[in-house]
Amino acid sequence: MDDRGTEIARKVVVTKSSALVGSLALATLVGVVVFLHARPSAKDELARPTAIPPALLSILKTKMGQHDLQMKELMTRVILLDDDGVARAAGAIFDEPSLARPILGDELNQLLPERFFVLQDDLRNRARLLVVASSHHDRAAMAEEFAALSRSCVTCHDVYLRGTDVTVPRAGGAP
Repeated sequence: MDDRGTEIARKVVVTKSSALVGSLALATLVGVVVFLHARPSAKDELARPTAIPPALLSILKTKMGQHDLQMKELMTRVILLDDDGVARAAGAIFDEPSLARPILGDELNQLLPERFFVLQDDLRNRARLLVVASSHHDRAAMAEEFAALSRSCVTCHDVYLRGTDVTVPRAGGAP
């Protein structure tokens, strides 16, 4: 009798057992990942304000959709300390066409509070300062300007929702 045949058979059985155990482990891991997958806990867009008519909301939504993408890119570039990427992303925000202040009184823009336009100007200025900071490889200034730019966004969102002249406190509680 040849023991080699029995030895090969044992190896095949062990290999099948290993494959079965590995498959079960992989299936369990996939199940756990799917079950524990992060689910959105908040909405991905702001609530709709009641004081702004649908025509203006449509214009703002289009503009803010582009701004959302630009801000995400800027945040990524700042966090990765990518000076050239920060300059490009902040430059794109700076170059984005602004909503014009109303002149004649019959434009849809007249429904936006003046604070919106002030914050829009501040956003552009902060974007410009971010470009300058990144060109000097000044990481501290990049962080400060990104924080200030983000503060403008948060304040503007509050103005959008409440339609009032609000301010967002700075770190330490000062407005």
